[in-house]
Amino acid sequence: MHTMATDRPSYVTADGPIAETLARFAVNLRVGDVPLAVVASAKLCLLDFVGVTLAGTQEAPARAIVDFVRAYGGVAEASVWGCAFEAPAALAALANGSVGHHLELDDGHILGHVHPGATVIPAAFALAERRRASGRDLLTAIIAGYEVLIRVGRAMAASAMYDRGYHGPALFGAFGAAAAAAAMLRLDEEQATRAVGNCCLAPAATFQAFSEGASVKDLYCGWPAMVGTMAAQLAAGGIGGPRRLFEGKLGFSRAVADRSDLAGMTADLGRAWLLPTVYVKRHSACSFAHTMIDAVLSLSSGGAIPLEAVEQLTVRTHRFAADLDDSNPRTLTAAKSSLPFCAALALVRGHALLTDFTADALADDTVRRLASRTKILLDPTLDARHAAREDRRPVRVEVALDDGRCLAAERDVARGWPEDPLEPQDIAEKFRALVEPAYGPRAVRSLLDALASLEDLDDVKVLGRALAEAAPA
Repeated sequence: MHTMATDRPSYVTADGPIAETLARFAVNLRVGDVPLAVVASAKLCLLDFVGVTLAGTQEAPARAIVDFVRAYGGVAEASVWGCAFEAPAALAALANGSVGHHLELDDGHILGHVHPGATVIPAAFALAERRRASGRDLLTAIIAGYEVLIRVGRAMAASAMYDRGYHGPALFGAFGAAAAAAAMLRLDEEQATRAVGNCCLAPAATFQAFSEGASVKDLYCGWPAMVGTMAAQLAAGGIGGPRRLFEGKLGFSRAVADRSDLAGMTADLGRAWLLPTVYVKRHSACSFAHTMIDAVLSLSSGGAIPLEAVEQLTVRTHRFAADLDDSNPRTLTAAKSSLPFCAALALVRGHALLTDFTADALADDTVRRLASRTKILLDPTLDARHAAREDRRPVRVEVALDDGRCLAAERDVARGWPEDPLEPQDIAEKFRALVEPAYGPRAVRSLLDALASLEDLDDVKVLGRALAEAAPA
């Protein structure tokens, strides 16, 4: 997936408040304005997210969120995927966004520090079902939401996370969800501006829940999906937030970040397409662990490292990643953001897939022993390299063996990132690997066909019901 550039649409101007410009873009966008390659990327993002969400429904923490939504009740407007019921659109967005983020396999953006799939797609899809919208309308809303969210995150998220300790996807996700929801509800420009402004109510979630392994972390994408959906619905009824939400003296930027690039939020909007620059995950772990996992796997392929001979693992990396140094995680959520555990697991299992992050792995003596022998160090050279190119997450892994040898590998980018992307067939295979064990090959074939022909779908509700009614084989 690579950045695309086209002529800027006439309706996109940078005059006036930033929220107004973003809103105008979202509600005027039509899929015919978008390069075919970007549309194809959007379809792959949807395919990827559907797969990780259906797989997530098999996990107990995710089922607790689904049970909450089911018990809450309300008007049946949109499907809760893999769970055979419908809920109000905002609550369906909450459920699907939370379940889709649970496995740590949903897409993301390196510079934006956001997970657009788990926030934008649930909002767009839920309202598409409610409106009985077409597949083309759904794709338009998804693209609008991705473009807005990535730009908002890119402007502020690095500072919000590194300087303040916020969790970028939770903090900024509602803006993308609101943009997608405004597009799907066909709000006018004024209503859409209100919707973006209403995201001043976005949750100020911190990274602490993630690093401690608290289960509320799953809601860090579902909650903003719900907030963005409600922000647009409220805007349709006349409720509006501040127009200068981002740039105002008491606005969002000042509240959450020490550094920001507000001009970058609208620069080249509608001309430079950022959706194709998302990453697709192969490893079921925090993205800050992915370059390290790839480096470990490059050293250990084919059983090249005898586990009993490992005396120490040293992981040298950049600021923030170096803080993820808990060598004794007590939950699977914490394990997925623990660099020592992820390094040890990859070394022992030869991969870090969904099927590797289990209660048995958490208690595995060999994994625990190697995690306890793993040192995470802030490396000034790698930190400077990251500061110069924040789209890189450099790491150096060193494995010291008892015969005196030291094996080493470095990575700046992970497989699945824009510089080393997965091919469409890789994403389809990921979908198959996630969905087929529980739902069977027939469901996989049916859903792959339906998602591939999304532009021809007249009513998204048909696909929504298929996703809701998908049941374990």
